[in-house]
Amino acid sequence: GEQERGEVGLANRREERTPAVDMSVTLGKDFGYAIAVVGASFLVSAYGAVKVMKARKKYGIKYPTLYSNGTKKSDELYNCSQRAHQNTLENLPIVNMMMLSSATVFPKTAAIFGAIWVVGRFLYIRGYNAGTGPEGRMLGGMVSHLGDMPLLVTTFVAAWTMIKA
Repeated sequence: GEQERGEVGLANRREERTPAVDMSVTLGKDFGYAIAVVGASFLVSAYGAVKVMKARKKYGIKYPTLYSNGTKKSDELYNCSQRAHQNTLENLPIVNMMMLSSATVFPKTAAIFGAIWVVGRFLYIRGYNAGTGPEGRMLGGMVSHLGDMPLLVTTFVAAWTMIKA
């Protein structure tokens, strides 16, 4: 009796374990579209970097200064250029992760939304560098969100699809 109760007690304390599930994912050729958009996102980031380098030279902002503390119009224009690039860098990793995650289930849809985000970023950087101040970024910001917001949704739908598989 005593030993049996001890064994039962141990059995009750054991953690229930979920059996292993084969979650292998086969990436079809359409996943390549999403990979191509990752490359395009690098190019838009490089475009932003070139804009910042040109603004540094034009407005005399020396390294390692990230943002100018000056009060002249040229300081504001340089900061707009820097902010456009910085904001793109802040968003690029998560947008690419959402796109690639979504592309495991919806490769073409994810690539399209990723490409919309890249076009939006190009417009955002170009607009922010147009000399009109922060207002120049609005169109690009809206277009970018037409790409990243749907990617957020498709990321959760892809996750749910995989969990339920």
